[in-house]
Amino acid sequence: MSFIDMMKQDYDLDDNQANALKIELQKIEEYFDKNFEDSPSFFAAFYERFEKTIAPYGFEDAKQVEPLISSLYRQGKFRILVSYVIPAFYQSGGNSEIFADTYTQMLNHH
Repeated sequence: MSFIDMMKQDYDLDDNQANALKIELQKIEEYFDKNFEDSPSFFAAFYERFEKTIAPYGFEDAKQVEPLISSLYRQGKFRILVSYVIPAFYQSGGNSEIFADTYTQMLNHH
């Protein structure tokens, strides 16, 4: 299933919303690649940027973000982004139980 189809089916986004979110997620992945620094402030700022990117699409709290992260990881196209988001969340003080299943999948996949 394509990213667009997944977002429409699982999250009730329309074509325009799903396409816009896809572009935004690609941009945030590029931002990480270009600006990475191994510091708590970078991780906190990156996760905050991720939250602000997805909030307009209905993902406004951890309970809504967790299934999205899982879907993005399973979908494949955004596995690298997920591998940035989860550690950034943890590095910035996020609850280690959130994203735990997806994080375990990531660790077992390598």
